[in-house]
Amino acid sequence: MRTASEIERDLDARIADFESATGHRIDDLLKEEVGVGPWLAQGESPVNYSHPVARIEAHGALTFLTLAVPSSLHNGVADFTNVSMLVHPRALLTVIRDPDGTYAADFGGRLIADHKLFQNGERTFTAGEAAFRATRSCVLSLETALTTLRAAAKGSFDKLRAIELREQRVGKDVDELEADFGKTLAELRAMVRTPGQVRHICDKIESWSLSGGQDGLFPATFARQAAFLRMKVEQVDAVLSTFISAVERAIKRCDDVSKRQLLDAQRNNTYWTSALLLPNLVFAFFGQSFLGDARESTLFWLVSGAVLLIYGAGSTYFLLARNRRQ
Repeated sequence: MRTASEIERDLDARIADFESATGHRIDDLLKEEVGVGPWLAQGESPVNYSHPVARIEAHGALTFLTLAVPSSLHNGVADFTNVSMLVHPRALLTVIRDPDGTYAADFGGRLIADHKLFQNGERTFTAGEAAFRATRSCVLSLETALTTLRAAAKGSFDKLRAIELREQRVGKDVDELEADFGKTLAELRAMVRTPGQVRHICDKIESWSLSGGQDGLFPATFARQAAFLRMKVEQVDAVLSTFISAVERAIKRCDDVSKRQLLDAQRNNTYWTSALLLPNLVFAFFGQSFLGDARESTLFWLVSGAVLLIYGAGSTYFLLARNRRQ
């Protein structure tokens, strides 16, 4: 939400503070990861907005953590808020990259609250605890995104079911439903890799907490919490896979309804063609061949008109009754 030059100056100052607090220099590779250096041209979107890779890595005494949070839903364009964290027992540097016009507000609120490490002069969270809570917040944000998408798609599923049961006319609804399902599917497929990546982060945190790695960044008590969070990630992954399958089936059901609609139209055309064939044959055969002047009498036209009306009404009734049974 700020200019690139302003962000770069602020980030350079924060990196200098981080290096001063930890006594460790951040090398060029890590600086590039957190965004120091050349910035993209205005209007150009970084690749990691749509193809993020959540990971945790050890760089000597420093730990680099990247998280990805869905930040745009319902439009079929899968953007993510990317959070990069440099963690040391004595300091924590966090950089949030967010696509233009979007922001994962729930995640951001939790992250900002957790990063208030000092409150009334007392430390509330260590750097390792803040990093773990950010990881947990990432999982909660994935759950929230799935819940939001499922709630938004419920109306579409209900409408599709009503159309399949012929409780609702088709019209243009099928095309609109298929487009909505396609957008939802694009959002879901963009999340497919994220649970597995976060699961790897949980494994690493659990391993370091048990071994005391990274200078005891993660307390031993975090092993159990990391294992619990990993199971929550498994649940998110299961819900995500099931939801993707349901949306894919819904798209196929839309295609089936469209085919059924076309088949119904063809059947109706065939029915009316057959229904009109008999009177056409009768009048084509007898139209010029009635004996005498029967065609010129009023009674002839009344009788023939009544026969046509009765025949047309009967044909229409049977057509409507057949469609109602279907």
